[in-house]
Amino acid sequence: MIRIRKIFKKMTSFLNGWTLTDPRLFVKKDAAYPDSSDDKVVSLNKMMLKEAYYKDSNLTIDALCRKTNTNRSYLSRSIHRMYGTNFCDWVNVFRITEAKKLLEKSDGNYLDLEDLAIQCGFNSVRSFSRVFKAREHCTPKQYHRKIMKENGQMKNL
Repeated sequence: MIRIRKIFKKMTSFLNGWTLTDPRLFVKKDAAYPDSSDDKVVSLNKMMLKEAYYKDSNLTIDALCRKTNTNRSYLSRSIHRMYGTNFCDWVNVFRITEAKKLLEKSDGNYLDLEDLAIQCGFNSVRSFSRVFKAREHCTPKQYHRKIMKENGQMKNL
C-alpha cells in the first residue's frame, strides 16, 4: 500500500498537475450546468404543461432545448437522474396523461382513436395504442369502456 502511494506521488509530481487528480479539473466552469438539475427539470415540467410542448408530434430533445435554452446532454442526464427514464418516455407520460383526461371528459360511447392520438401529440394510432398499453396495462378503448362503466355506475347510485 505504501509502495502504491509513493508511485502515485511520483506520478503526480512528474506530470505537474495534469493528471485526473488535479482538483482544478473537477471545478464547474460552464454555466450550462447549474448546481441543481432538479430545479431545471421541475421548471421544464411546468413549461411542458403550460405551453403544451408535448402536443407537437415532431417534438425532439433538440427542439425542446432550443425552446428552453438548455444543453441537450444536460437535459437528457437531468431527466434520467430525476425520473429514471429517457426523453421519449418522459414526453409520453405527458401525452398519456392528456389522453386520459380527454377520455374521462368524453361523454359518448363513440371513440375516435386517430383524432385522440393526434390531439395528444402522437404520429399514429398504432404508436399511441402501444405506448398507452405499456403505460396503463390496457388499450385506450378498454380504458374508455372502464371509465364509461364507472360513470354509469356512479349515476345509478
